[in-house]
Amino acid sequence: MEDKKTFSRSNLVSAAIGVLIMGVLYSLQDRSFVWLILCGCLALGIIIAYILSLTLWKSTQAIEADICKRLGKEGYHYEKNEGTLYVTKNDSRFQVQLADSYNIRIKHLCVLYKFRDDDFGKVNMDGWSQAANAININNTDTIFVALEDHLCCCYQTSIGNSKDFMNEFNHAYQAIGEAIGDYGKLIPYLERDYPNTAENQSSIGFRQND
Repeated sequence: MEDKKTFSRSNLVSAAIGVLIMGVLYSLQDRSFVWLILCGCLALGIIIAYILSLTLWKSTQAIEADICKRLGKEGYHYEKNEGTLYVTKNDSRFQVQLADSYNIRIKHLCVLYKFRDDDFGKVNMDGWSQAANAININNTDTIFVALEDHLCCCYQTSIGNSKDFMNEFNHAYQAIGEAIGDYGKLIPYLERDYPNTAENQSSIGFRQND
């Protein structure tokens, strides 16, 4: 896809240059500036189309570069590790993923927060599944998932530019924070009702009264 976009932009530049040359040749031959004016207007239109294409056809990599510049200007710490962008806010580290969508002007955005604490091994996977279900019901903007060795909270949306990203990232930070807050409230019940023992027989739901 990127090769086709680059090829199209090169064609626009070549067309603009060709039109200008043709206009100059005809004007010299006929000693008339009509051709030059017409071809100049056409070349100007091609150049404008080229400039617009730079905005409409911005690649995922270009938008990510814009995001990094904006993050730097606003004082956020960020880093690229093995091709993946990580952004830190208030000592919390988030993984940021961008992907193309059906619309070339819109990119899919996924903000991930992965973590594991000392309580992870104390709860069996049935307990973590029940916790994830409870958290997702109360936090519809995020997806909370329990994996084999860590927990993950994900916020997904779409953006068109780096300004959109900052708005969505701040919203993701708040939404993920609320989901993690619910997780913290469930920990005592998880340890009690879903202990990580081979003999444990899990029941559905949380028993909140002794």
